[in-house]
Amino acid sequence: MNDIRMSCFDLHTEVFNLLDGVNMSVEEGKVTALIGGNGAGKTTLFNIISGFEKDFKGRVSFMGQDITHKSAYRISLMGLGRLFQGRQLMDDLTLMENMKIASEDTVGEHPFDIFRPWKVAKNEAVKEQKAIDVLIKVFGENNKYLGMLDRKASEFSYGEQRLMAMARLLMAKDQLLLLDEPTSGVNPSYINVFQRIIRDMVEKEGLSVLLIEHNMSFVRQVADWCFYLSDGKIVKSGPADMVLDDIEVRRDYLGL
Repeated sequence: MNDIRMSCFDLHTEVFNLLDGVNMSVEEGKVTALIGGNGAGKTTLFNIISGFEKDFKGRVSFMGQDITHKSAYRISLMGLGRLFQGRQLMDDLTLMENMKIASEDTVGEHPFDIFRPWKVAKNEAVKEQKAIDVLIKVFGENNKYLGMLDRKASEFSYGEQRLMAMARLLMAKDQLLLLDEPTSGVNPSYINVFQRIIRDMVEKEGLSVLLIEHNMSFVRQVADWCFYLSDGKIVKSGPADMVLDDIEVRRDYLGL
């Protein structure tokens, strides 16, 4: 096990009435899946890791640092990115604008930046070029989205918006990505694209991924390791194929 990990979650039912002593570690440079039925506590666990949930007992560490009860903003600055469920792009902003707002560069946001327009303009140009580079990296040279940078997000399909939100994660300097049901509600024609993007993020960009996913075929294809959450506890963990083929998991979760 390498340095990137969330370890020693100690979450008691008297706090949530949901999670009960969950302990898990996420290995660096791997895709780890978290599976379980609706209401099992998967998204709550993501909220704890990323700083959106404060009412819990336990400890969360990331890259050897204790991030327990730190703000979501501080945790994001430490290199933890998140893809939430549903649409994440701002409908009234263009694709380029949506990409740029994901950058860690805050030039232009400080009140005194009004007196440094040249610096703001320079940084805007840098962010625009980075957005183009990210789109090329994810979708290839001469991909159609390069000609759609001025289109509003509302003009893209739901599946395309999810793809753009995935690509946008590369605008920041994250080390661990939390992906909450990346393929939910997406046209099946995009599934292979999501799979490739996630594997490229790990194998080419050196990122680590923890994902929640109900598409077990997708989990089998993309994940290296898998945790099965049931009744507020991690009851099975191991290589993805082993967990998905487990008799208990197949009976209780998959209904097979």
